[in-house]
Amino acid sequence: MNPPPFLLSCTLLFWGWQSHLLQFAVPMALILEIARFVGWRLALSDKDFNRVTDLTSLSFILVAFYLVNQESVYGLITLLNWLPMQFFLLIVAQTYSTQGTVNLSSLFLSLRHQQAKTGLPHLTANSRINLSYPYIITCLLAASVYQTPWFFVGMFLLVTWGLWTIRPQRYPVAVWGILLMVAGTLAYLIQGGLHSLQTELEKMILNHFQDMLFADRDPYRQRTAIGDIGQLKLSDKILLRVDTPYPILLRQASYNMYSDTTWRTKRSHFTNVFSETHSTTWRLTSEKLKGGKSEKSPLYQPKLKDTNLGLLSSSVKVSAYLRHGKGVLALPHGTYQISELAVPTVQRNDFGAVKVDDGPGLVKYTAHFAPKNTLLDVPPIADDLQIPLNDKKYLFELYKELNLSRKNPQQVLNSLQLFFARHFQYSLKLRTPVSGYKTPLEYFLRQSRAGHCEYFATATVLLLRTAGIPARYAAGYAAIEYSELENVYIVRQRHAHAWTLAYIDGRWVEFDTTPATWVELEEEMAAFLQPVYDLWSFFVYQYKKWRWREGESANEWLLWLILPLSLLLIWRLYSREKVAHSQKTSILNTKKQNLAGSDSSFYQIVQHLNTAGYTRQPGETLNTWLKRIGVSHQSVIDMQTMMILHQRYRFDPKSLNLQEQARLTAKVEAWLGKKSQS
Repeated sequence: MNPPPFLLSCTLLFWGWQSHLLQFAVPMALILEIARFVGWRLALSDKDFNRVTDLTSLSFILVAFYLVNQESVYGLITLLNWLPMQFFLLIVAQTYSTQGTVNLSSLFLSLRHQQAKTGLPHLTANSRINLSYPYIITCLLAASVYQTPWFFVGMFLLVTWGLWTIRPQRYPVAVWGILLMVAGTLAYLIQGGLHSLQTELEKMILNHFQDMLFADRDPYRQRTAIGDIGQLKLSDKILLRVDTPYPILLRQASYNMYSDTTWRTKRSHFTNVFSETHSTTWRLTSEKLKGGKSEKSPLYQPKLKDTNLGLLSSSVKVSAYLRHGKGVLALPHGTYQISELAVPTVQRNDFGAVKVDDGPGLVKYTAHFAPKNTLLDVPPIADDLQIPLNDKKYLFELYKELNLSRKNPQQVLNSLQLFFARHFQYSLKLRTPVSGYKTPLEYFLRQSRAGHCEYFATATVLLLRTAGIPARYAAGYAAIEYSELENVYIVRQRHAHAWTLAYIDGRWVEFDTTPATWVELEEEMAAFLQPVYDLWSFFVYQYKKWRWREGESANEWLLWLILPLSLLLIWRLYSREKVAHSQKTSILNTKKQNLAGSDSSFYQIVQHLNTAGYTRQPGETLNTWLKRIGVSHQSVIDMQTMMILHQRYRFDPKSLNLQEQARLTAKVEAWLGKKSQS
């Protein structure tokens, strides 16, 4: 069944409009519509369609691999948005072919294999499908990825257009229209819940893939808790141990694109970081550091002043766990070199993220940094000034209220610091937003004015962008809790923190507007048994440090212990196997000897018939076998009597008495005597 004229091309244009891909949608729609004015068609066979389908499948796999490699798990969403382009070649082949449809075997390899086995090339010749309507549905599905207020209206009009041509003619148009409006109204009321369900499923699936690919931080995507309600619960689990004399922020990744409570980066390539042969020192930047120092003589500043964190050292020592040997390192701002990191592979991207692969379960490294050196982060790009459409209006209203247009960059930072310090408070208990606000961030800035660090960091980034200052969202941990037991700063999972990177005077500067009270509130969240947990965590850490320490020769004594233990285990298993085998043989022999009915004289008849050439088939009962080989009338009567006695002897719990056993034996001997005489 063909769709009405121009419906397919209009659906393509709607997808391009919703996805901001009109530059692709317009030529695609023109290619499909030109077919109406072209008088020729291609004589494509089913084998040709097989090749087109295989090429489409291969390109789909390659594009999926590319997107996941470039955008991490968020690439799955982009892949869904690009589906119309992925299957465009197939719909074009159908449109310009003489057949106008596609054989199902071209779409499914299983049907092709079935045809090959049966040798019937036209096994599914009548099972053909027109891909036009499935392609329309694919376009609508792809357009739903980035829903706008006009999505439902456009989808409803396109669906109505498609249904109009196939409406039942026996019903009046008015009745059909009323039913359609009722269905549309119900769909509109339900679609809000379905959209929320879709969003949650996407988050669940993406988070699942994130857990598979990354230990604790996805350098491509960071889903925030903005918009979540209730108490935000975080764990006391210790993730890092930091040897530094002062509190410090340790960044794992930064992001520059924000939409739907999620921060992400796009086209962020990871490149290998090289070190000298058999060296554990990794230089992250190849350029000379600011201040005129060369690579061989890195900049060293004993103590540097920062407005948010106080005094910072030029190097810190970090101990971190790696899950499955993978992880994103937590590093101070301005890190240019990592030493004492014994891993085979280190990679970095353009947004300050450094990850390792194939490492041990525990790594210890020293990060050398200079806050004025931000060569690890690329200079600003266009995305560092982008503001989401849904947030533009109220953000620029705040921009005017704060009079940021008349201030230089440093004054803008001071104004925002003062604005959040005076009018906002830190909170992990979030209320349900009041209706009338488009986004949770607008509700935070306009109404509640209470939230956690993700709210403050996101709002600060977007407000800086309204003032024309490039900004990025930074995520990592704050080393703020000093452990008297271990004499280091310990970083728990609840110490996860978010802040802002602002591009000021040609370099990226850390800027944190989260109220300082967040540190005290985090300490109040400590569990009652936290000291016990910390003690256990310390012992586990010491064990893992011993396990993954350098110099495997120290463990050679384990080999001498393993050898005698292995021999002892083999001997014990071998002995048990012999005993078990002899016991099993003895039991089987006893059962065979004591099996009820095993000495029945009727087995002489069975042996006689087998010798005569009457073979009993596997699984064939005695009655069926005797009927099949045939016996005389008199023999049948005797055989039935013997069979009854034989079966009783075998299966009746009471068995046979001595007289009945003698009777069975006599009848068997008589039957055998007659057969020998004949």
